[in-house]
Amino acid sequence: MAISGTSKIPSQKSAELIIYISSKLKDKPNYGSTLLGKSLCLIDSMNYLKTGKPISDFDYIKQDHGPTPDPSHYLSIRDWLVINGGLEKVESDYFGRTQIKYFPKREPKLNIFKKEEIVLINDVLVSICDTNAADISDHTHKFIAWIFAQHKEKLPFYTFLLTNKDPELKDYKWAEKSIKTYQRTKNASL
Repeated sequence: MAISGTSKIPSQKSAELIIYISSKLKDKPNYGSTLLGKSLCLIDSMNYLKTGKPISDFDYIKQDHGPTPDPSHYLSIRDWLVINGGLEKVESDYFGRTQIKYFPKREPKLNIFKKEEIVLINDVLVSICDTNAADISDHTHKFIAWIFAQHKEKLPFYTFLLTNKDPELKDYKWAEKSIKTYQRTKNASL
């Protein structure tokens, strides 16, 4: 899948994830482009927390209304899906405002996802499917990395591990053990 105007070639998984999310949320009255973008962010963040890697190949950046997929990559894939018949862009009225929705024009190719990924995607979507754009944006404003990042700064996935909770004794013990293991490994390689 080649996309003109972008330096990053998307994985098929990223495109199929967009189609899958839109197929799961399409009947929700609050579904729009904001919920689609926030869904991607939450799904990738949760998968990173569970497995050490995101599902898609999107990067996320700080925007005014929370983290979003990097527009230079995400928008080109989304628009490519519209042009090539994977998605349909529809504008509708939502409480006096124009809401942009992307509807799937075909079934997503689920065979490219692992079973565990489908379960995680579905769990995230069930937890946010009735959330409106303002509420989901407010929720993502609580990410520590988003709070401290500069506008349009990339938010590396490991920053989703940051918390404002005070460390517990088990955290200090884990850190001490990790440092000792690192020092042994470093000394052994010298």
